[in-house]
Amino acid sequence: MRNYSVDLYKTGKFYNSFNDDGIIIHYLLGYKYVDYKKSIGFPESALNKVKEVLEKNKLSYKIYEKSTMITEYKGINKNYNIVLKKALNNLEIETRVNRLKEKIENLNTQELENIIEAIENGNF
Repeated sequence: MRNYSVDLYKTGKFYNSFNDDGIIIHYLLGYKYVDYKKSIGFPESALNKVKEVLEKNKLSYKIYEKSTMITEYKGINKNYNIVLKKALNNLEIETRVNRLKEKIENLNTQELENIIEAIENGNF
């Protein structure tokens, strides 16, 4: 059965969220999504803010300490997929922009000037 809640796991003084849940948190709150770990993390001091944003978006969530669930909020199941779709689209755009930034950083001054001039003149 599909889990339509964002799961948050307490680890020391931080909370972590993984995979799609992490992408949703990244999208809604801007915490850095670490692609190779497929996760985000945030300090425990931000937990109330995270809960507030999830509740505002009517997203269910579960909070775990070790393997025990300590808090649960029931939102609207369909909202999970709606927000996830937006979050995945946003992550793809961010990835594309970052690839462009890397390419721009590797251009020499003349190449960069030519591209800027083409954009300004509408020839790009």
